[in-house]
Amino acid sequence: MTTFPNDDPDKVAYAGILPAGPTPFVLGNGEGEKSLVFDQLFTILLSADETEDQYGAFTMVGNAGRRIPAHRHFKTHEIFYVVDGEITVWMDDEADYHSKTTLVTGDFAYVPAGIVHAFQIHNTTKVFGVGTAGFERFFHAMGQQTDATEPNGVYVPDFSVMRAAGEKYSTQFMPEFEFRD
Repeated sequence: MTTFPNDDPDKVAYAGILPAGPTPFVLGNGEGEKSLVFDQLFTILLSADETEDQYGAFTMVGNAGRRIPAHRHFKTHEIFYVVDGEITVWMDDEADYHSKTTLVTGDFAYVPAGIVHAFQIHNTTKVFGVGTAGFERFFHAMGQQTDATEPNGVYVPDFSVMRAAGEKYSTQFMPEFEFRD
């Protein structure tokens, strides 16, 4: 079942980086489809194309910064596995589950679809993520394509770009949401 469009134009600019089909391949350190979103570098390692619409895999590398805006993905389940560093993750189901957890190297968090969440990086941190197939293109829709291997600079998308990416990838931004700390 395809959750997001197979003919997604957010992958066109990256054609040739991933094989676009379920075939064996290897990426070297720093390789993949890369986009700068705010001050974080997202690198797509696997997309829905390679996994026959099962999942997408990516890394996020960032430096210490402010908490990203609260948001929720209506169709996407997401994981955070901290490869290196320290990141705080807020999650709220708007009923009876509210958490603020600081994850360090080796820690794991799962954010089911529909859960309001946000994160804040405390030092240079690398996170491995997996999400519902097709969602990985969200980072391209929000970000700026780059060849960088480390996050450098800041790319703040216009809110209209964020809103369009959110609508396309079933994500609601909730900047006024207040987490219970």
